[in-house]
Amino acid sequence: MLRLFVCVWVPDKLKERIVKLQKEIMEIPIKGKLVEEKNFHLTITFLGNVKEDEVDSIKKKLDLVTKNIKKFKISLSGLKVIPNESYVRVLGINVKDSEKIINLIRIIGKEIGGKYHEMTKLTLCRVKNVEDKRMLKSFIEKNRNVEIGGFEIENISLVKSILTKSGPLYKIVHKSELQ
Repeated sequence: MLRLFVCVWVPDKLKERIVKLQKEIMEIPIKGKLVEEKNFHLTITFLGNVKEDEVDSIKKKLDLVTKNIKKFKISLSGLKVIPNESYVRVLGINVKDSEKIINLIRIIGKEIGGKYHEMTKLTLCRVKNVEDKRMLKSFIEKNRNVEIGGFEIENISLVKSILTKSGPLYKIVHKSELQ
């Protein structure tokens, strides 16, 4: 069995700004896990455990779907707090200009299944415990409208996730190019 998901990788040109924001998060006394720079992505759908003999079929379906979708631009902007500001478990960045990515998520989700949310986000940190809620609230207010930048989505990746004690290892299994 392979643990798989489909995603869009965040380009290198935006990573410096994201890492800077993560450093600000770590100045807040919280316990949590930052997403590693090499793992910055927008999840399209999480497939979970998939039998190896099903992978080729998934690759073909992704290639078929992307033949009908043109490249498009999105921007990462605005702090995302999940589930809410009173009980923070995830800090992330919203995807703006999102109608086209919502459409992509719907199409991929219908075609290959998995767990997906139409409003994807870039996860910055998974929060376990907040030691100073005032500092967190101040961080949220300061970064509510943070601008990371935009990029063009040119492809999607089928990714294998291997869970380790030090965090997940991601390996691209297949890339499907948008038109």
